[in-house]
Amino acid sequence: MTEHRSKPKPGTDSTRRQFLKDVGFGVAASGMIEPLLDNAYSQTSDRKVKHRVLGKTGLSVSEIGIGGHSWAYKRVPDGKGGLRRPTVDEAVRMIGKSIDMGVNFLDSCTALEESSTPGEALKRLGMRDKVLVSIRVSHKTKGIKADKQEIYKWTEDRLKLWQTDYVDFCLLCNTERDTPQSGYWDMSYSIEALDKLKKQGKIRFTGFGCHFTPELFLEAFEKFGDYFDTCSLPYNIRHRGAEKLLPAAKKKGLGIITIKPFARGALLKDRDLKGEDAGLPRDMIAFVLENKLVDICTCGVHTLDQTIENLSASGVKLTPGQRRRLEKVAGTPVDVQEYAWLERDWRYA
Repeated sequence: MTEHRSKPKPGTDSTRRQFLKDVGFGVAASGMIEPLLDNAYSQTSDRKVKHRVLGKTGLSVSEIGIGGHSWAYKRVPDGKGGLRRPTVDEAVRMIGKSIDMGVNFLDSCTALEESSTPGEALKRLGMRDKVLVSIRVSHKTKGIKADKQEIYKWTEDRLKLWQTDYVDFCLLCNTERDTPQSGYWDMSYSIEALDKLKKQGKIRFTGFGCHFTPELFLEAFEKFGDYFDTCSLPYNIRHRGAEKLLPAAKKKGLGIITIKPFARGALLKDRDLKGEDAGLPRDMIAFVLENKLVDICTCGVHTLDQTIENLSASGVKLTPGQRRRLEKVAGTPVDVQEYAWLERDWRYA
């Protein structure tokens, strides 16, 4: 499919330059963004996220992507002892910094903020054409004819939230029987809907990524792997079942997008990330990226500090001491019921 981008409006570039100055980014003569940040960040300002080829798509993608759960959950200290969501202004800084460091993949999942917040940030930055946008049709498809309408509606809604006329990826995720009981479904009707959306120019590539068991992923590869372009799998230092599946996915030419490098923070619970555990999130992402069958490791970010640390994992070679620390994390059970499916099915045996 021919790549298409929205044409810039007259005066957009000068407006964007002024906006970037207003929010704390300078613009060099070449037009590249240069961060005007304090010394704590300057040490990593020259570091760039490496790129890999995303399976049969042939696209060059950043090996670290920003995940959908960055924007919908209250994870930012509010200064009053509580937590809040990142603001759009903060998202502008985080996404702008990510793009500056080489990121070109933004993923989104269920909650509306996971699309609306980055969508508005990209609009303010004027950088829709700098990134690949991925949406996930979550908790809707059930292997019946009505799946088609669910996919059409979901996609139309997300196009509006992202403020764009197309997205680069549309991934199918989960059934109405949600985690930890989520099961396999026939994707035939879904494929029919995705084909129509492709012809309409509303999506470019397709994929699936569900809370299946590893065995059901293998069945999906066999039945539908020739159709899809990508698949999304959970993978982290503790939940390593994906290592058994990646060769089969690659055999089908599927681009590999991994999720949950921290089990959505469960593996970082009660860690002293400003003390003895400093750098642990970076090392957990670096572990995932050591697997050359992985194309993208998506991670959640909630602050600019987290964004810079997570992206600094690209190119990191883990030391023996870092590996010993990761082994301790791998031995820590995740007792959150929400992740029972990870503990039950995705532990490496």
